[in-house]
Parts: sequence; C-alpha cells; structure tokens
Amino acid sequence: DASAVADILLKESSLPLHSYIFTVARWLRDAPKEAAWRGKAFACLLTILQGEGQPLGLRGQAMAAFVTSGDPGAATLFRQLLSSRSFELIPIAALGSGALKDVKAMGALEELLQAPISAVRRAVCLALVAIGTEKSLEGVARALLQGDEDLRRAAAEALANDPAEGYAMLKEGATLDDIMLRRAVVNGLARVGQPWAVELLQHMQVEDDQWAVRNLANQYLEQMQGIDSRVPRQLATPSESPWLIEFAGKQKMGVPRGGPATDILLSAFKLGNTEERLAALPYLKRVANEGIIGAIYQAMYGEDPEVREAAFYAIEEIGADGFALPHPNQFGLG
Repeated sequence: DASAVADILLKESSLPLHSYIFTVARWLRDAPKEAAWRGKAFACLLTILQGEGQPLGLRGQAMAAFVTSGDPGAATLFRQLLSSRSFELIPIAALGSGALKDVKAMGALEELLQAPISAVRRAVCLALVAIGTEKSLEGVARALLQGDEDLRRAAAEALANDPAEGYAMLKEGATLDDIMLRRAVVNGLARVGQPWAVELLQHMQVEDDQWAVRNLANQYLEQMQGIDSRVPRQLATPSESPWLIEFAGKQKMGVPRGGPATDILLSAFKLGNTEERLAALPYLKRVANEGIIGAIYQAMYGEDPEVREAAFYAIEEIGADGFALPHPNQFGLG
C-alpha cells in the first residue's frame, strides 16, 4: 500500500521543481480509485496548473500528469479551464483537451480560435488536430483558409502533425491562388520536414509567382541545411562574446580574458535586457553555486516570461546534474 508514502511525500515541500508531487502523480494511473491520497495528489497538481506567474514548463508538467493519470475527471477539468480568463492557463487546458482527444471540448476550442492571443490560437489548433475528427479538422481548415496571417500559420503548423488529412490539406494549399494561404502552408511544410515536403518547398522557392512566398520557402530551406538549433554547441569564451563585451562596456567593466567571467555574466543576468539575460544563462548554469542559483530563482519567479521559462529549464538541468537545489524560501521566494 503506497498510501503512507504518498501522504509523506505530498506533505513535503519539494520546491522549486515539485519533484515529490510529480513522483506521486506517476502512481495515479495504477492506484485504486478509492485511495484517499488520490484526491490530495490531484489537488496539489491543480494548484501547480493554476499557478499564475509560474513557469509554463512546470504547469505543463502538471497538465501532463492529469492526462496520464487516466482519471475520467481530467477531461471535465480541462473543459472548465477553457473558460478561464487567464491567457496563460487556456493554452495549457487546450493542449490537455487535445491530448485526451476530448470531442466534448471541440465547441469551446473552436470559439477560442477568435482569441486575441497567439499562444491560445496555436494551442487550440494543435488540440483540434490532435482530436482528429472530421469536424475538428474542418475547424482548422477554415482557420487556414479564412483566418488572419497569424491564425493561418498556426493552422498550417498544426496540420503538419496529421500525416493523413493534414498533409493532404498542405499539399492542396500550396497550389491555391491565395498568397496568404500559400505563405502559411510554407510554415507547415517546414515543420513536416519529410522529403516530399522539402521537394514542395524547393518548387515554391523557384516557381511561386509571389516573392513573399519564394523568400519564406528559401529561408526555411537554408535553415534545414544548417546545424539544428537544438543541437548543443560549444559556448564562445566570455571574453570573445560580442554581446558581453558590449554589456561590460556600458557598465564600465572589463571582461577577463580566458576565465569564466562569472561576475560580469551574473551582472548581465541580473541587470541586462531579455536577450542579454538569455545569453548569460547558458554560461552561469555550468558554474552553478548558491549565489548563481539564487539569481536564477529570482528570474524563475520573475516578470519576464521568456527568462522565466529559460530559468526553469536551467534549474532542471542543474538539478539533473546532481546539484542539491536549495529551497527557494532561502532567497525569500516560493
């Protein structure tokens, strides 16, 4: 019986990554429905899921835990959350509905295609394609044909996830007269990445009668020939990084040659703009100490959403490397 262990773990604070809660969450699919701790686990997951200002990566893990739990209440919960006023929460709920292939959510999802926030519309398109019924795919097809530029792109990129109907729609869209449609289709074909899609992009790069379509196809083809941006690359020495030299100059500081330059990198992470903070983080996570982790925690609980997400994933990496992560309350956070 896992009840005693589950109760202990759920009572422990496992910030910043909530590792104990997600450990218990992995037991939910196989746990007896009458187990008392199931309700406590779901309550903890819901708190994370609804935590405004928390990293979306963390909240997405809570959504995934609901999906994999196999609990029939998860689909109902996501449908309820689709009516939230939070444009951070709605995309997570939409993706949850899609992962569960919840046909009852289709009406609410289609209404959200008119939302003013790009992240919502992208998530909704992905969810409707994942649900995969004729009606849900028709909604995405309408978005591709009739939406504004941003919605058409979201629809095309989502259709790249459907090898049957989605691929067929992209192939047909590449031949139609609507320039906005063909530009959107280029984005979808680039996500497909298969030989037939690359051939079609090459054809559009040369034969399309609109420069805007030819140029976009050319950009994607050039990217495909380069190194995948997701592949780890060796970092330049700090003293040879133009952005850091420029930042140091503005701060009337120097960048030491050959060394880790931790002090100036930490200053850039605390005081720089979004781009400078994101550039400093890969260096800092490799030389993590308590002071650096405190600064990353401040960013993870901070206002800049891009830096917040990057900081969360940096903390995950540092923890995975075996560093004993201090509790955020040591730094007045959490």
